[in-house]
Amino acid sequence: MDESTTHAAAQIQERGYTILDAVIPGDAIDDVRDSVADALEDNRERAAAEQAAIRKLGHRVGVEGVDGMRGVVNQTQAFAPHVASARLLAVVTHFFGPWARISCTDCVVNHPGCGRGYWHSDWPYNQTNASHIPAPYPDVLMHLSTIWMLTDFHGANGGTLLVPGSHKSGVNPSTGMEDVIDRDGPHPDEVHAEGKAGSVLLYDSRLWHAVAPNRSDAARVALIVRYAPWWLNLEPARPGSAEHQMMVIETQGKNYAQPPLHPDAFAALPEEAKPLYRHWVEQD
Repeated sequence: MDESTTHAAAQIQERGYTILDAVIPGDAIDDVRDSVADALEDNRERAAAEQAAIRKLGHRVGVEGVDGMRGVVNQTQAFAPHVASARLLAVVTHFFGPWARISCTDCVVNHPGCGRGYWHSDWPYNQTNASHIPAPYPDVLMHLSTIWMLTDFHGANGGTLLVPGSHKSGVNPSTGMEDVIDRDGPHPDEVHAEGKAGSVLLYDSRLWHAVAPNRSDAARVALIVRYAPWWLNLEPARPGSAEHQMMVIETQGKNYAQPPLHPDAFAALPEEAKPLYRHWVEQD
């Protein structure tokens, strides 16, 4: 393992996150950002309807002024060569071995004036999701989340808020901790994730994080990709699966789901990215 991988892995273990710069090269970032933003714009109504359906069941989801869409890989594959970046996968492989796979490919746009989100950890640790590992959960890294900075990230434009070291707490601030933390308010140890466009924030999915207000006059655009080990059961997130039906639909729980990957979208992926997605291809 080279020195940079060792350093990145150590940062994730110690503080819960690291940032890799220039994973998307400078000469490619504009095309990637524009393709992702265009895909979201073209599917804005559908994405908004999905969130509205979750809210109708009484669940909190989304942040005012933030647009998002699940499964953006079905609409554009412009970013796909980079999700298999050797430098990034070296870190993923360090934790999960050679058979890691992608469990989520979403995009988000934080518009100027967007609000602040609540503190939470990502699936499968998010206690507000119908399918989750109950807290306190074991001290095991089961999921790596990444946020791809398609624009510069800084404090003014809503660089994601993080609480360093919170991945070691074994609990999740999303619910059940009202006497300990204001999940909607500032945390004394919070920091912004900051980096140039093309950088990638990698973090242990247990890490407490939140949407930050965008006080700039420009949108902040990002891609969210999560990497899972082969042994993590992803079926609760697969619409139509028995686990999803039982744990989410029948309980009217808060949905965590990824749309299946269309065969034509899979075929358009570069060869190096296909092993990361082949498990999610839509079946006849």
